Amino acid sequence: MTDPSMPADARPRSALPLLVALLALIVAGGALWMSFAGGTRSAGSQQQAAAAPAPDPAIEQIKQTLASLQQAVQGVQTDQQKLATQVSDVQQRLSTQQGDQKLFSDQLGSLSARVNSLESARAESPAAPQPAPVPRNTKRTKQ
Repeated sequence: MTDPSMPADARPRSALPLLVALLALIVAGGALWMSFAGGTRSAGSQQQAAAAPAPDPAIEQIKQTLASLQQAVQGVQTDQQKLATQVSDVQQRLSTQQGDQKLFSDQLGSLSARVNSLESARAESPAAPQPAPVPRNTKRTKQ
């Protein structure tokens, strides 16, 4: 069934060894690709760790200064709230005192008006005899 007229090189060969070789190349390529990708990731993370610059002392000082400024601002805000509360209390007391002062002023005005009306009534009345002063009972102590 072999044709003697065909040269030995042209005979059909079995495809099985070719498929096995091709499959071996694919598996080897996949393994190489996986190891390369994993190596790149670990190398990339190592490079990132190595590429992370050492902290600059000036940057650290700036961070500390900012932190202290933030604390100072918080302290000022707390003090400001306390002062606002104190000012509110003082304003409330002042308002109360002003109300009391107005009440006293009104009472004094009313009292002054009564005294004036009594004086004018006294001046208008005929010279009425003034009652004699009533002697006070004084007790003498024995000596």
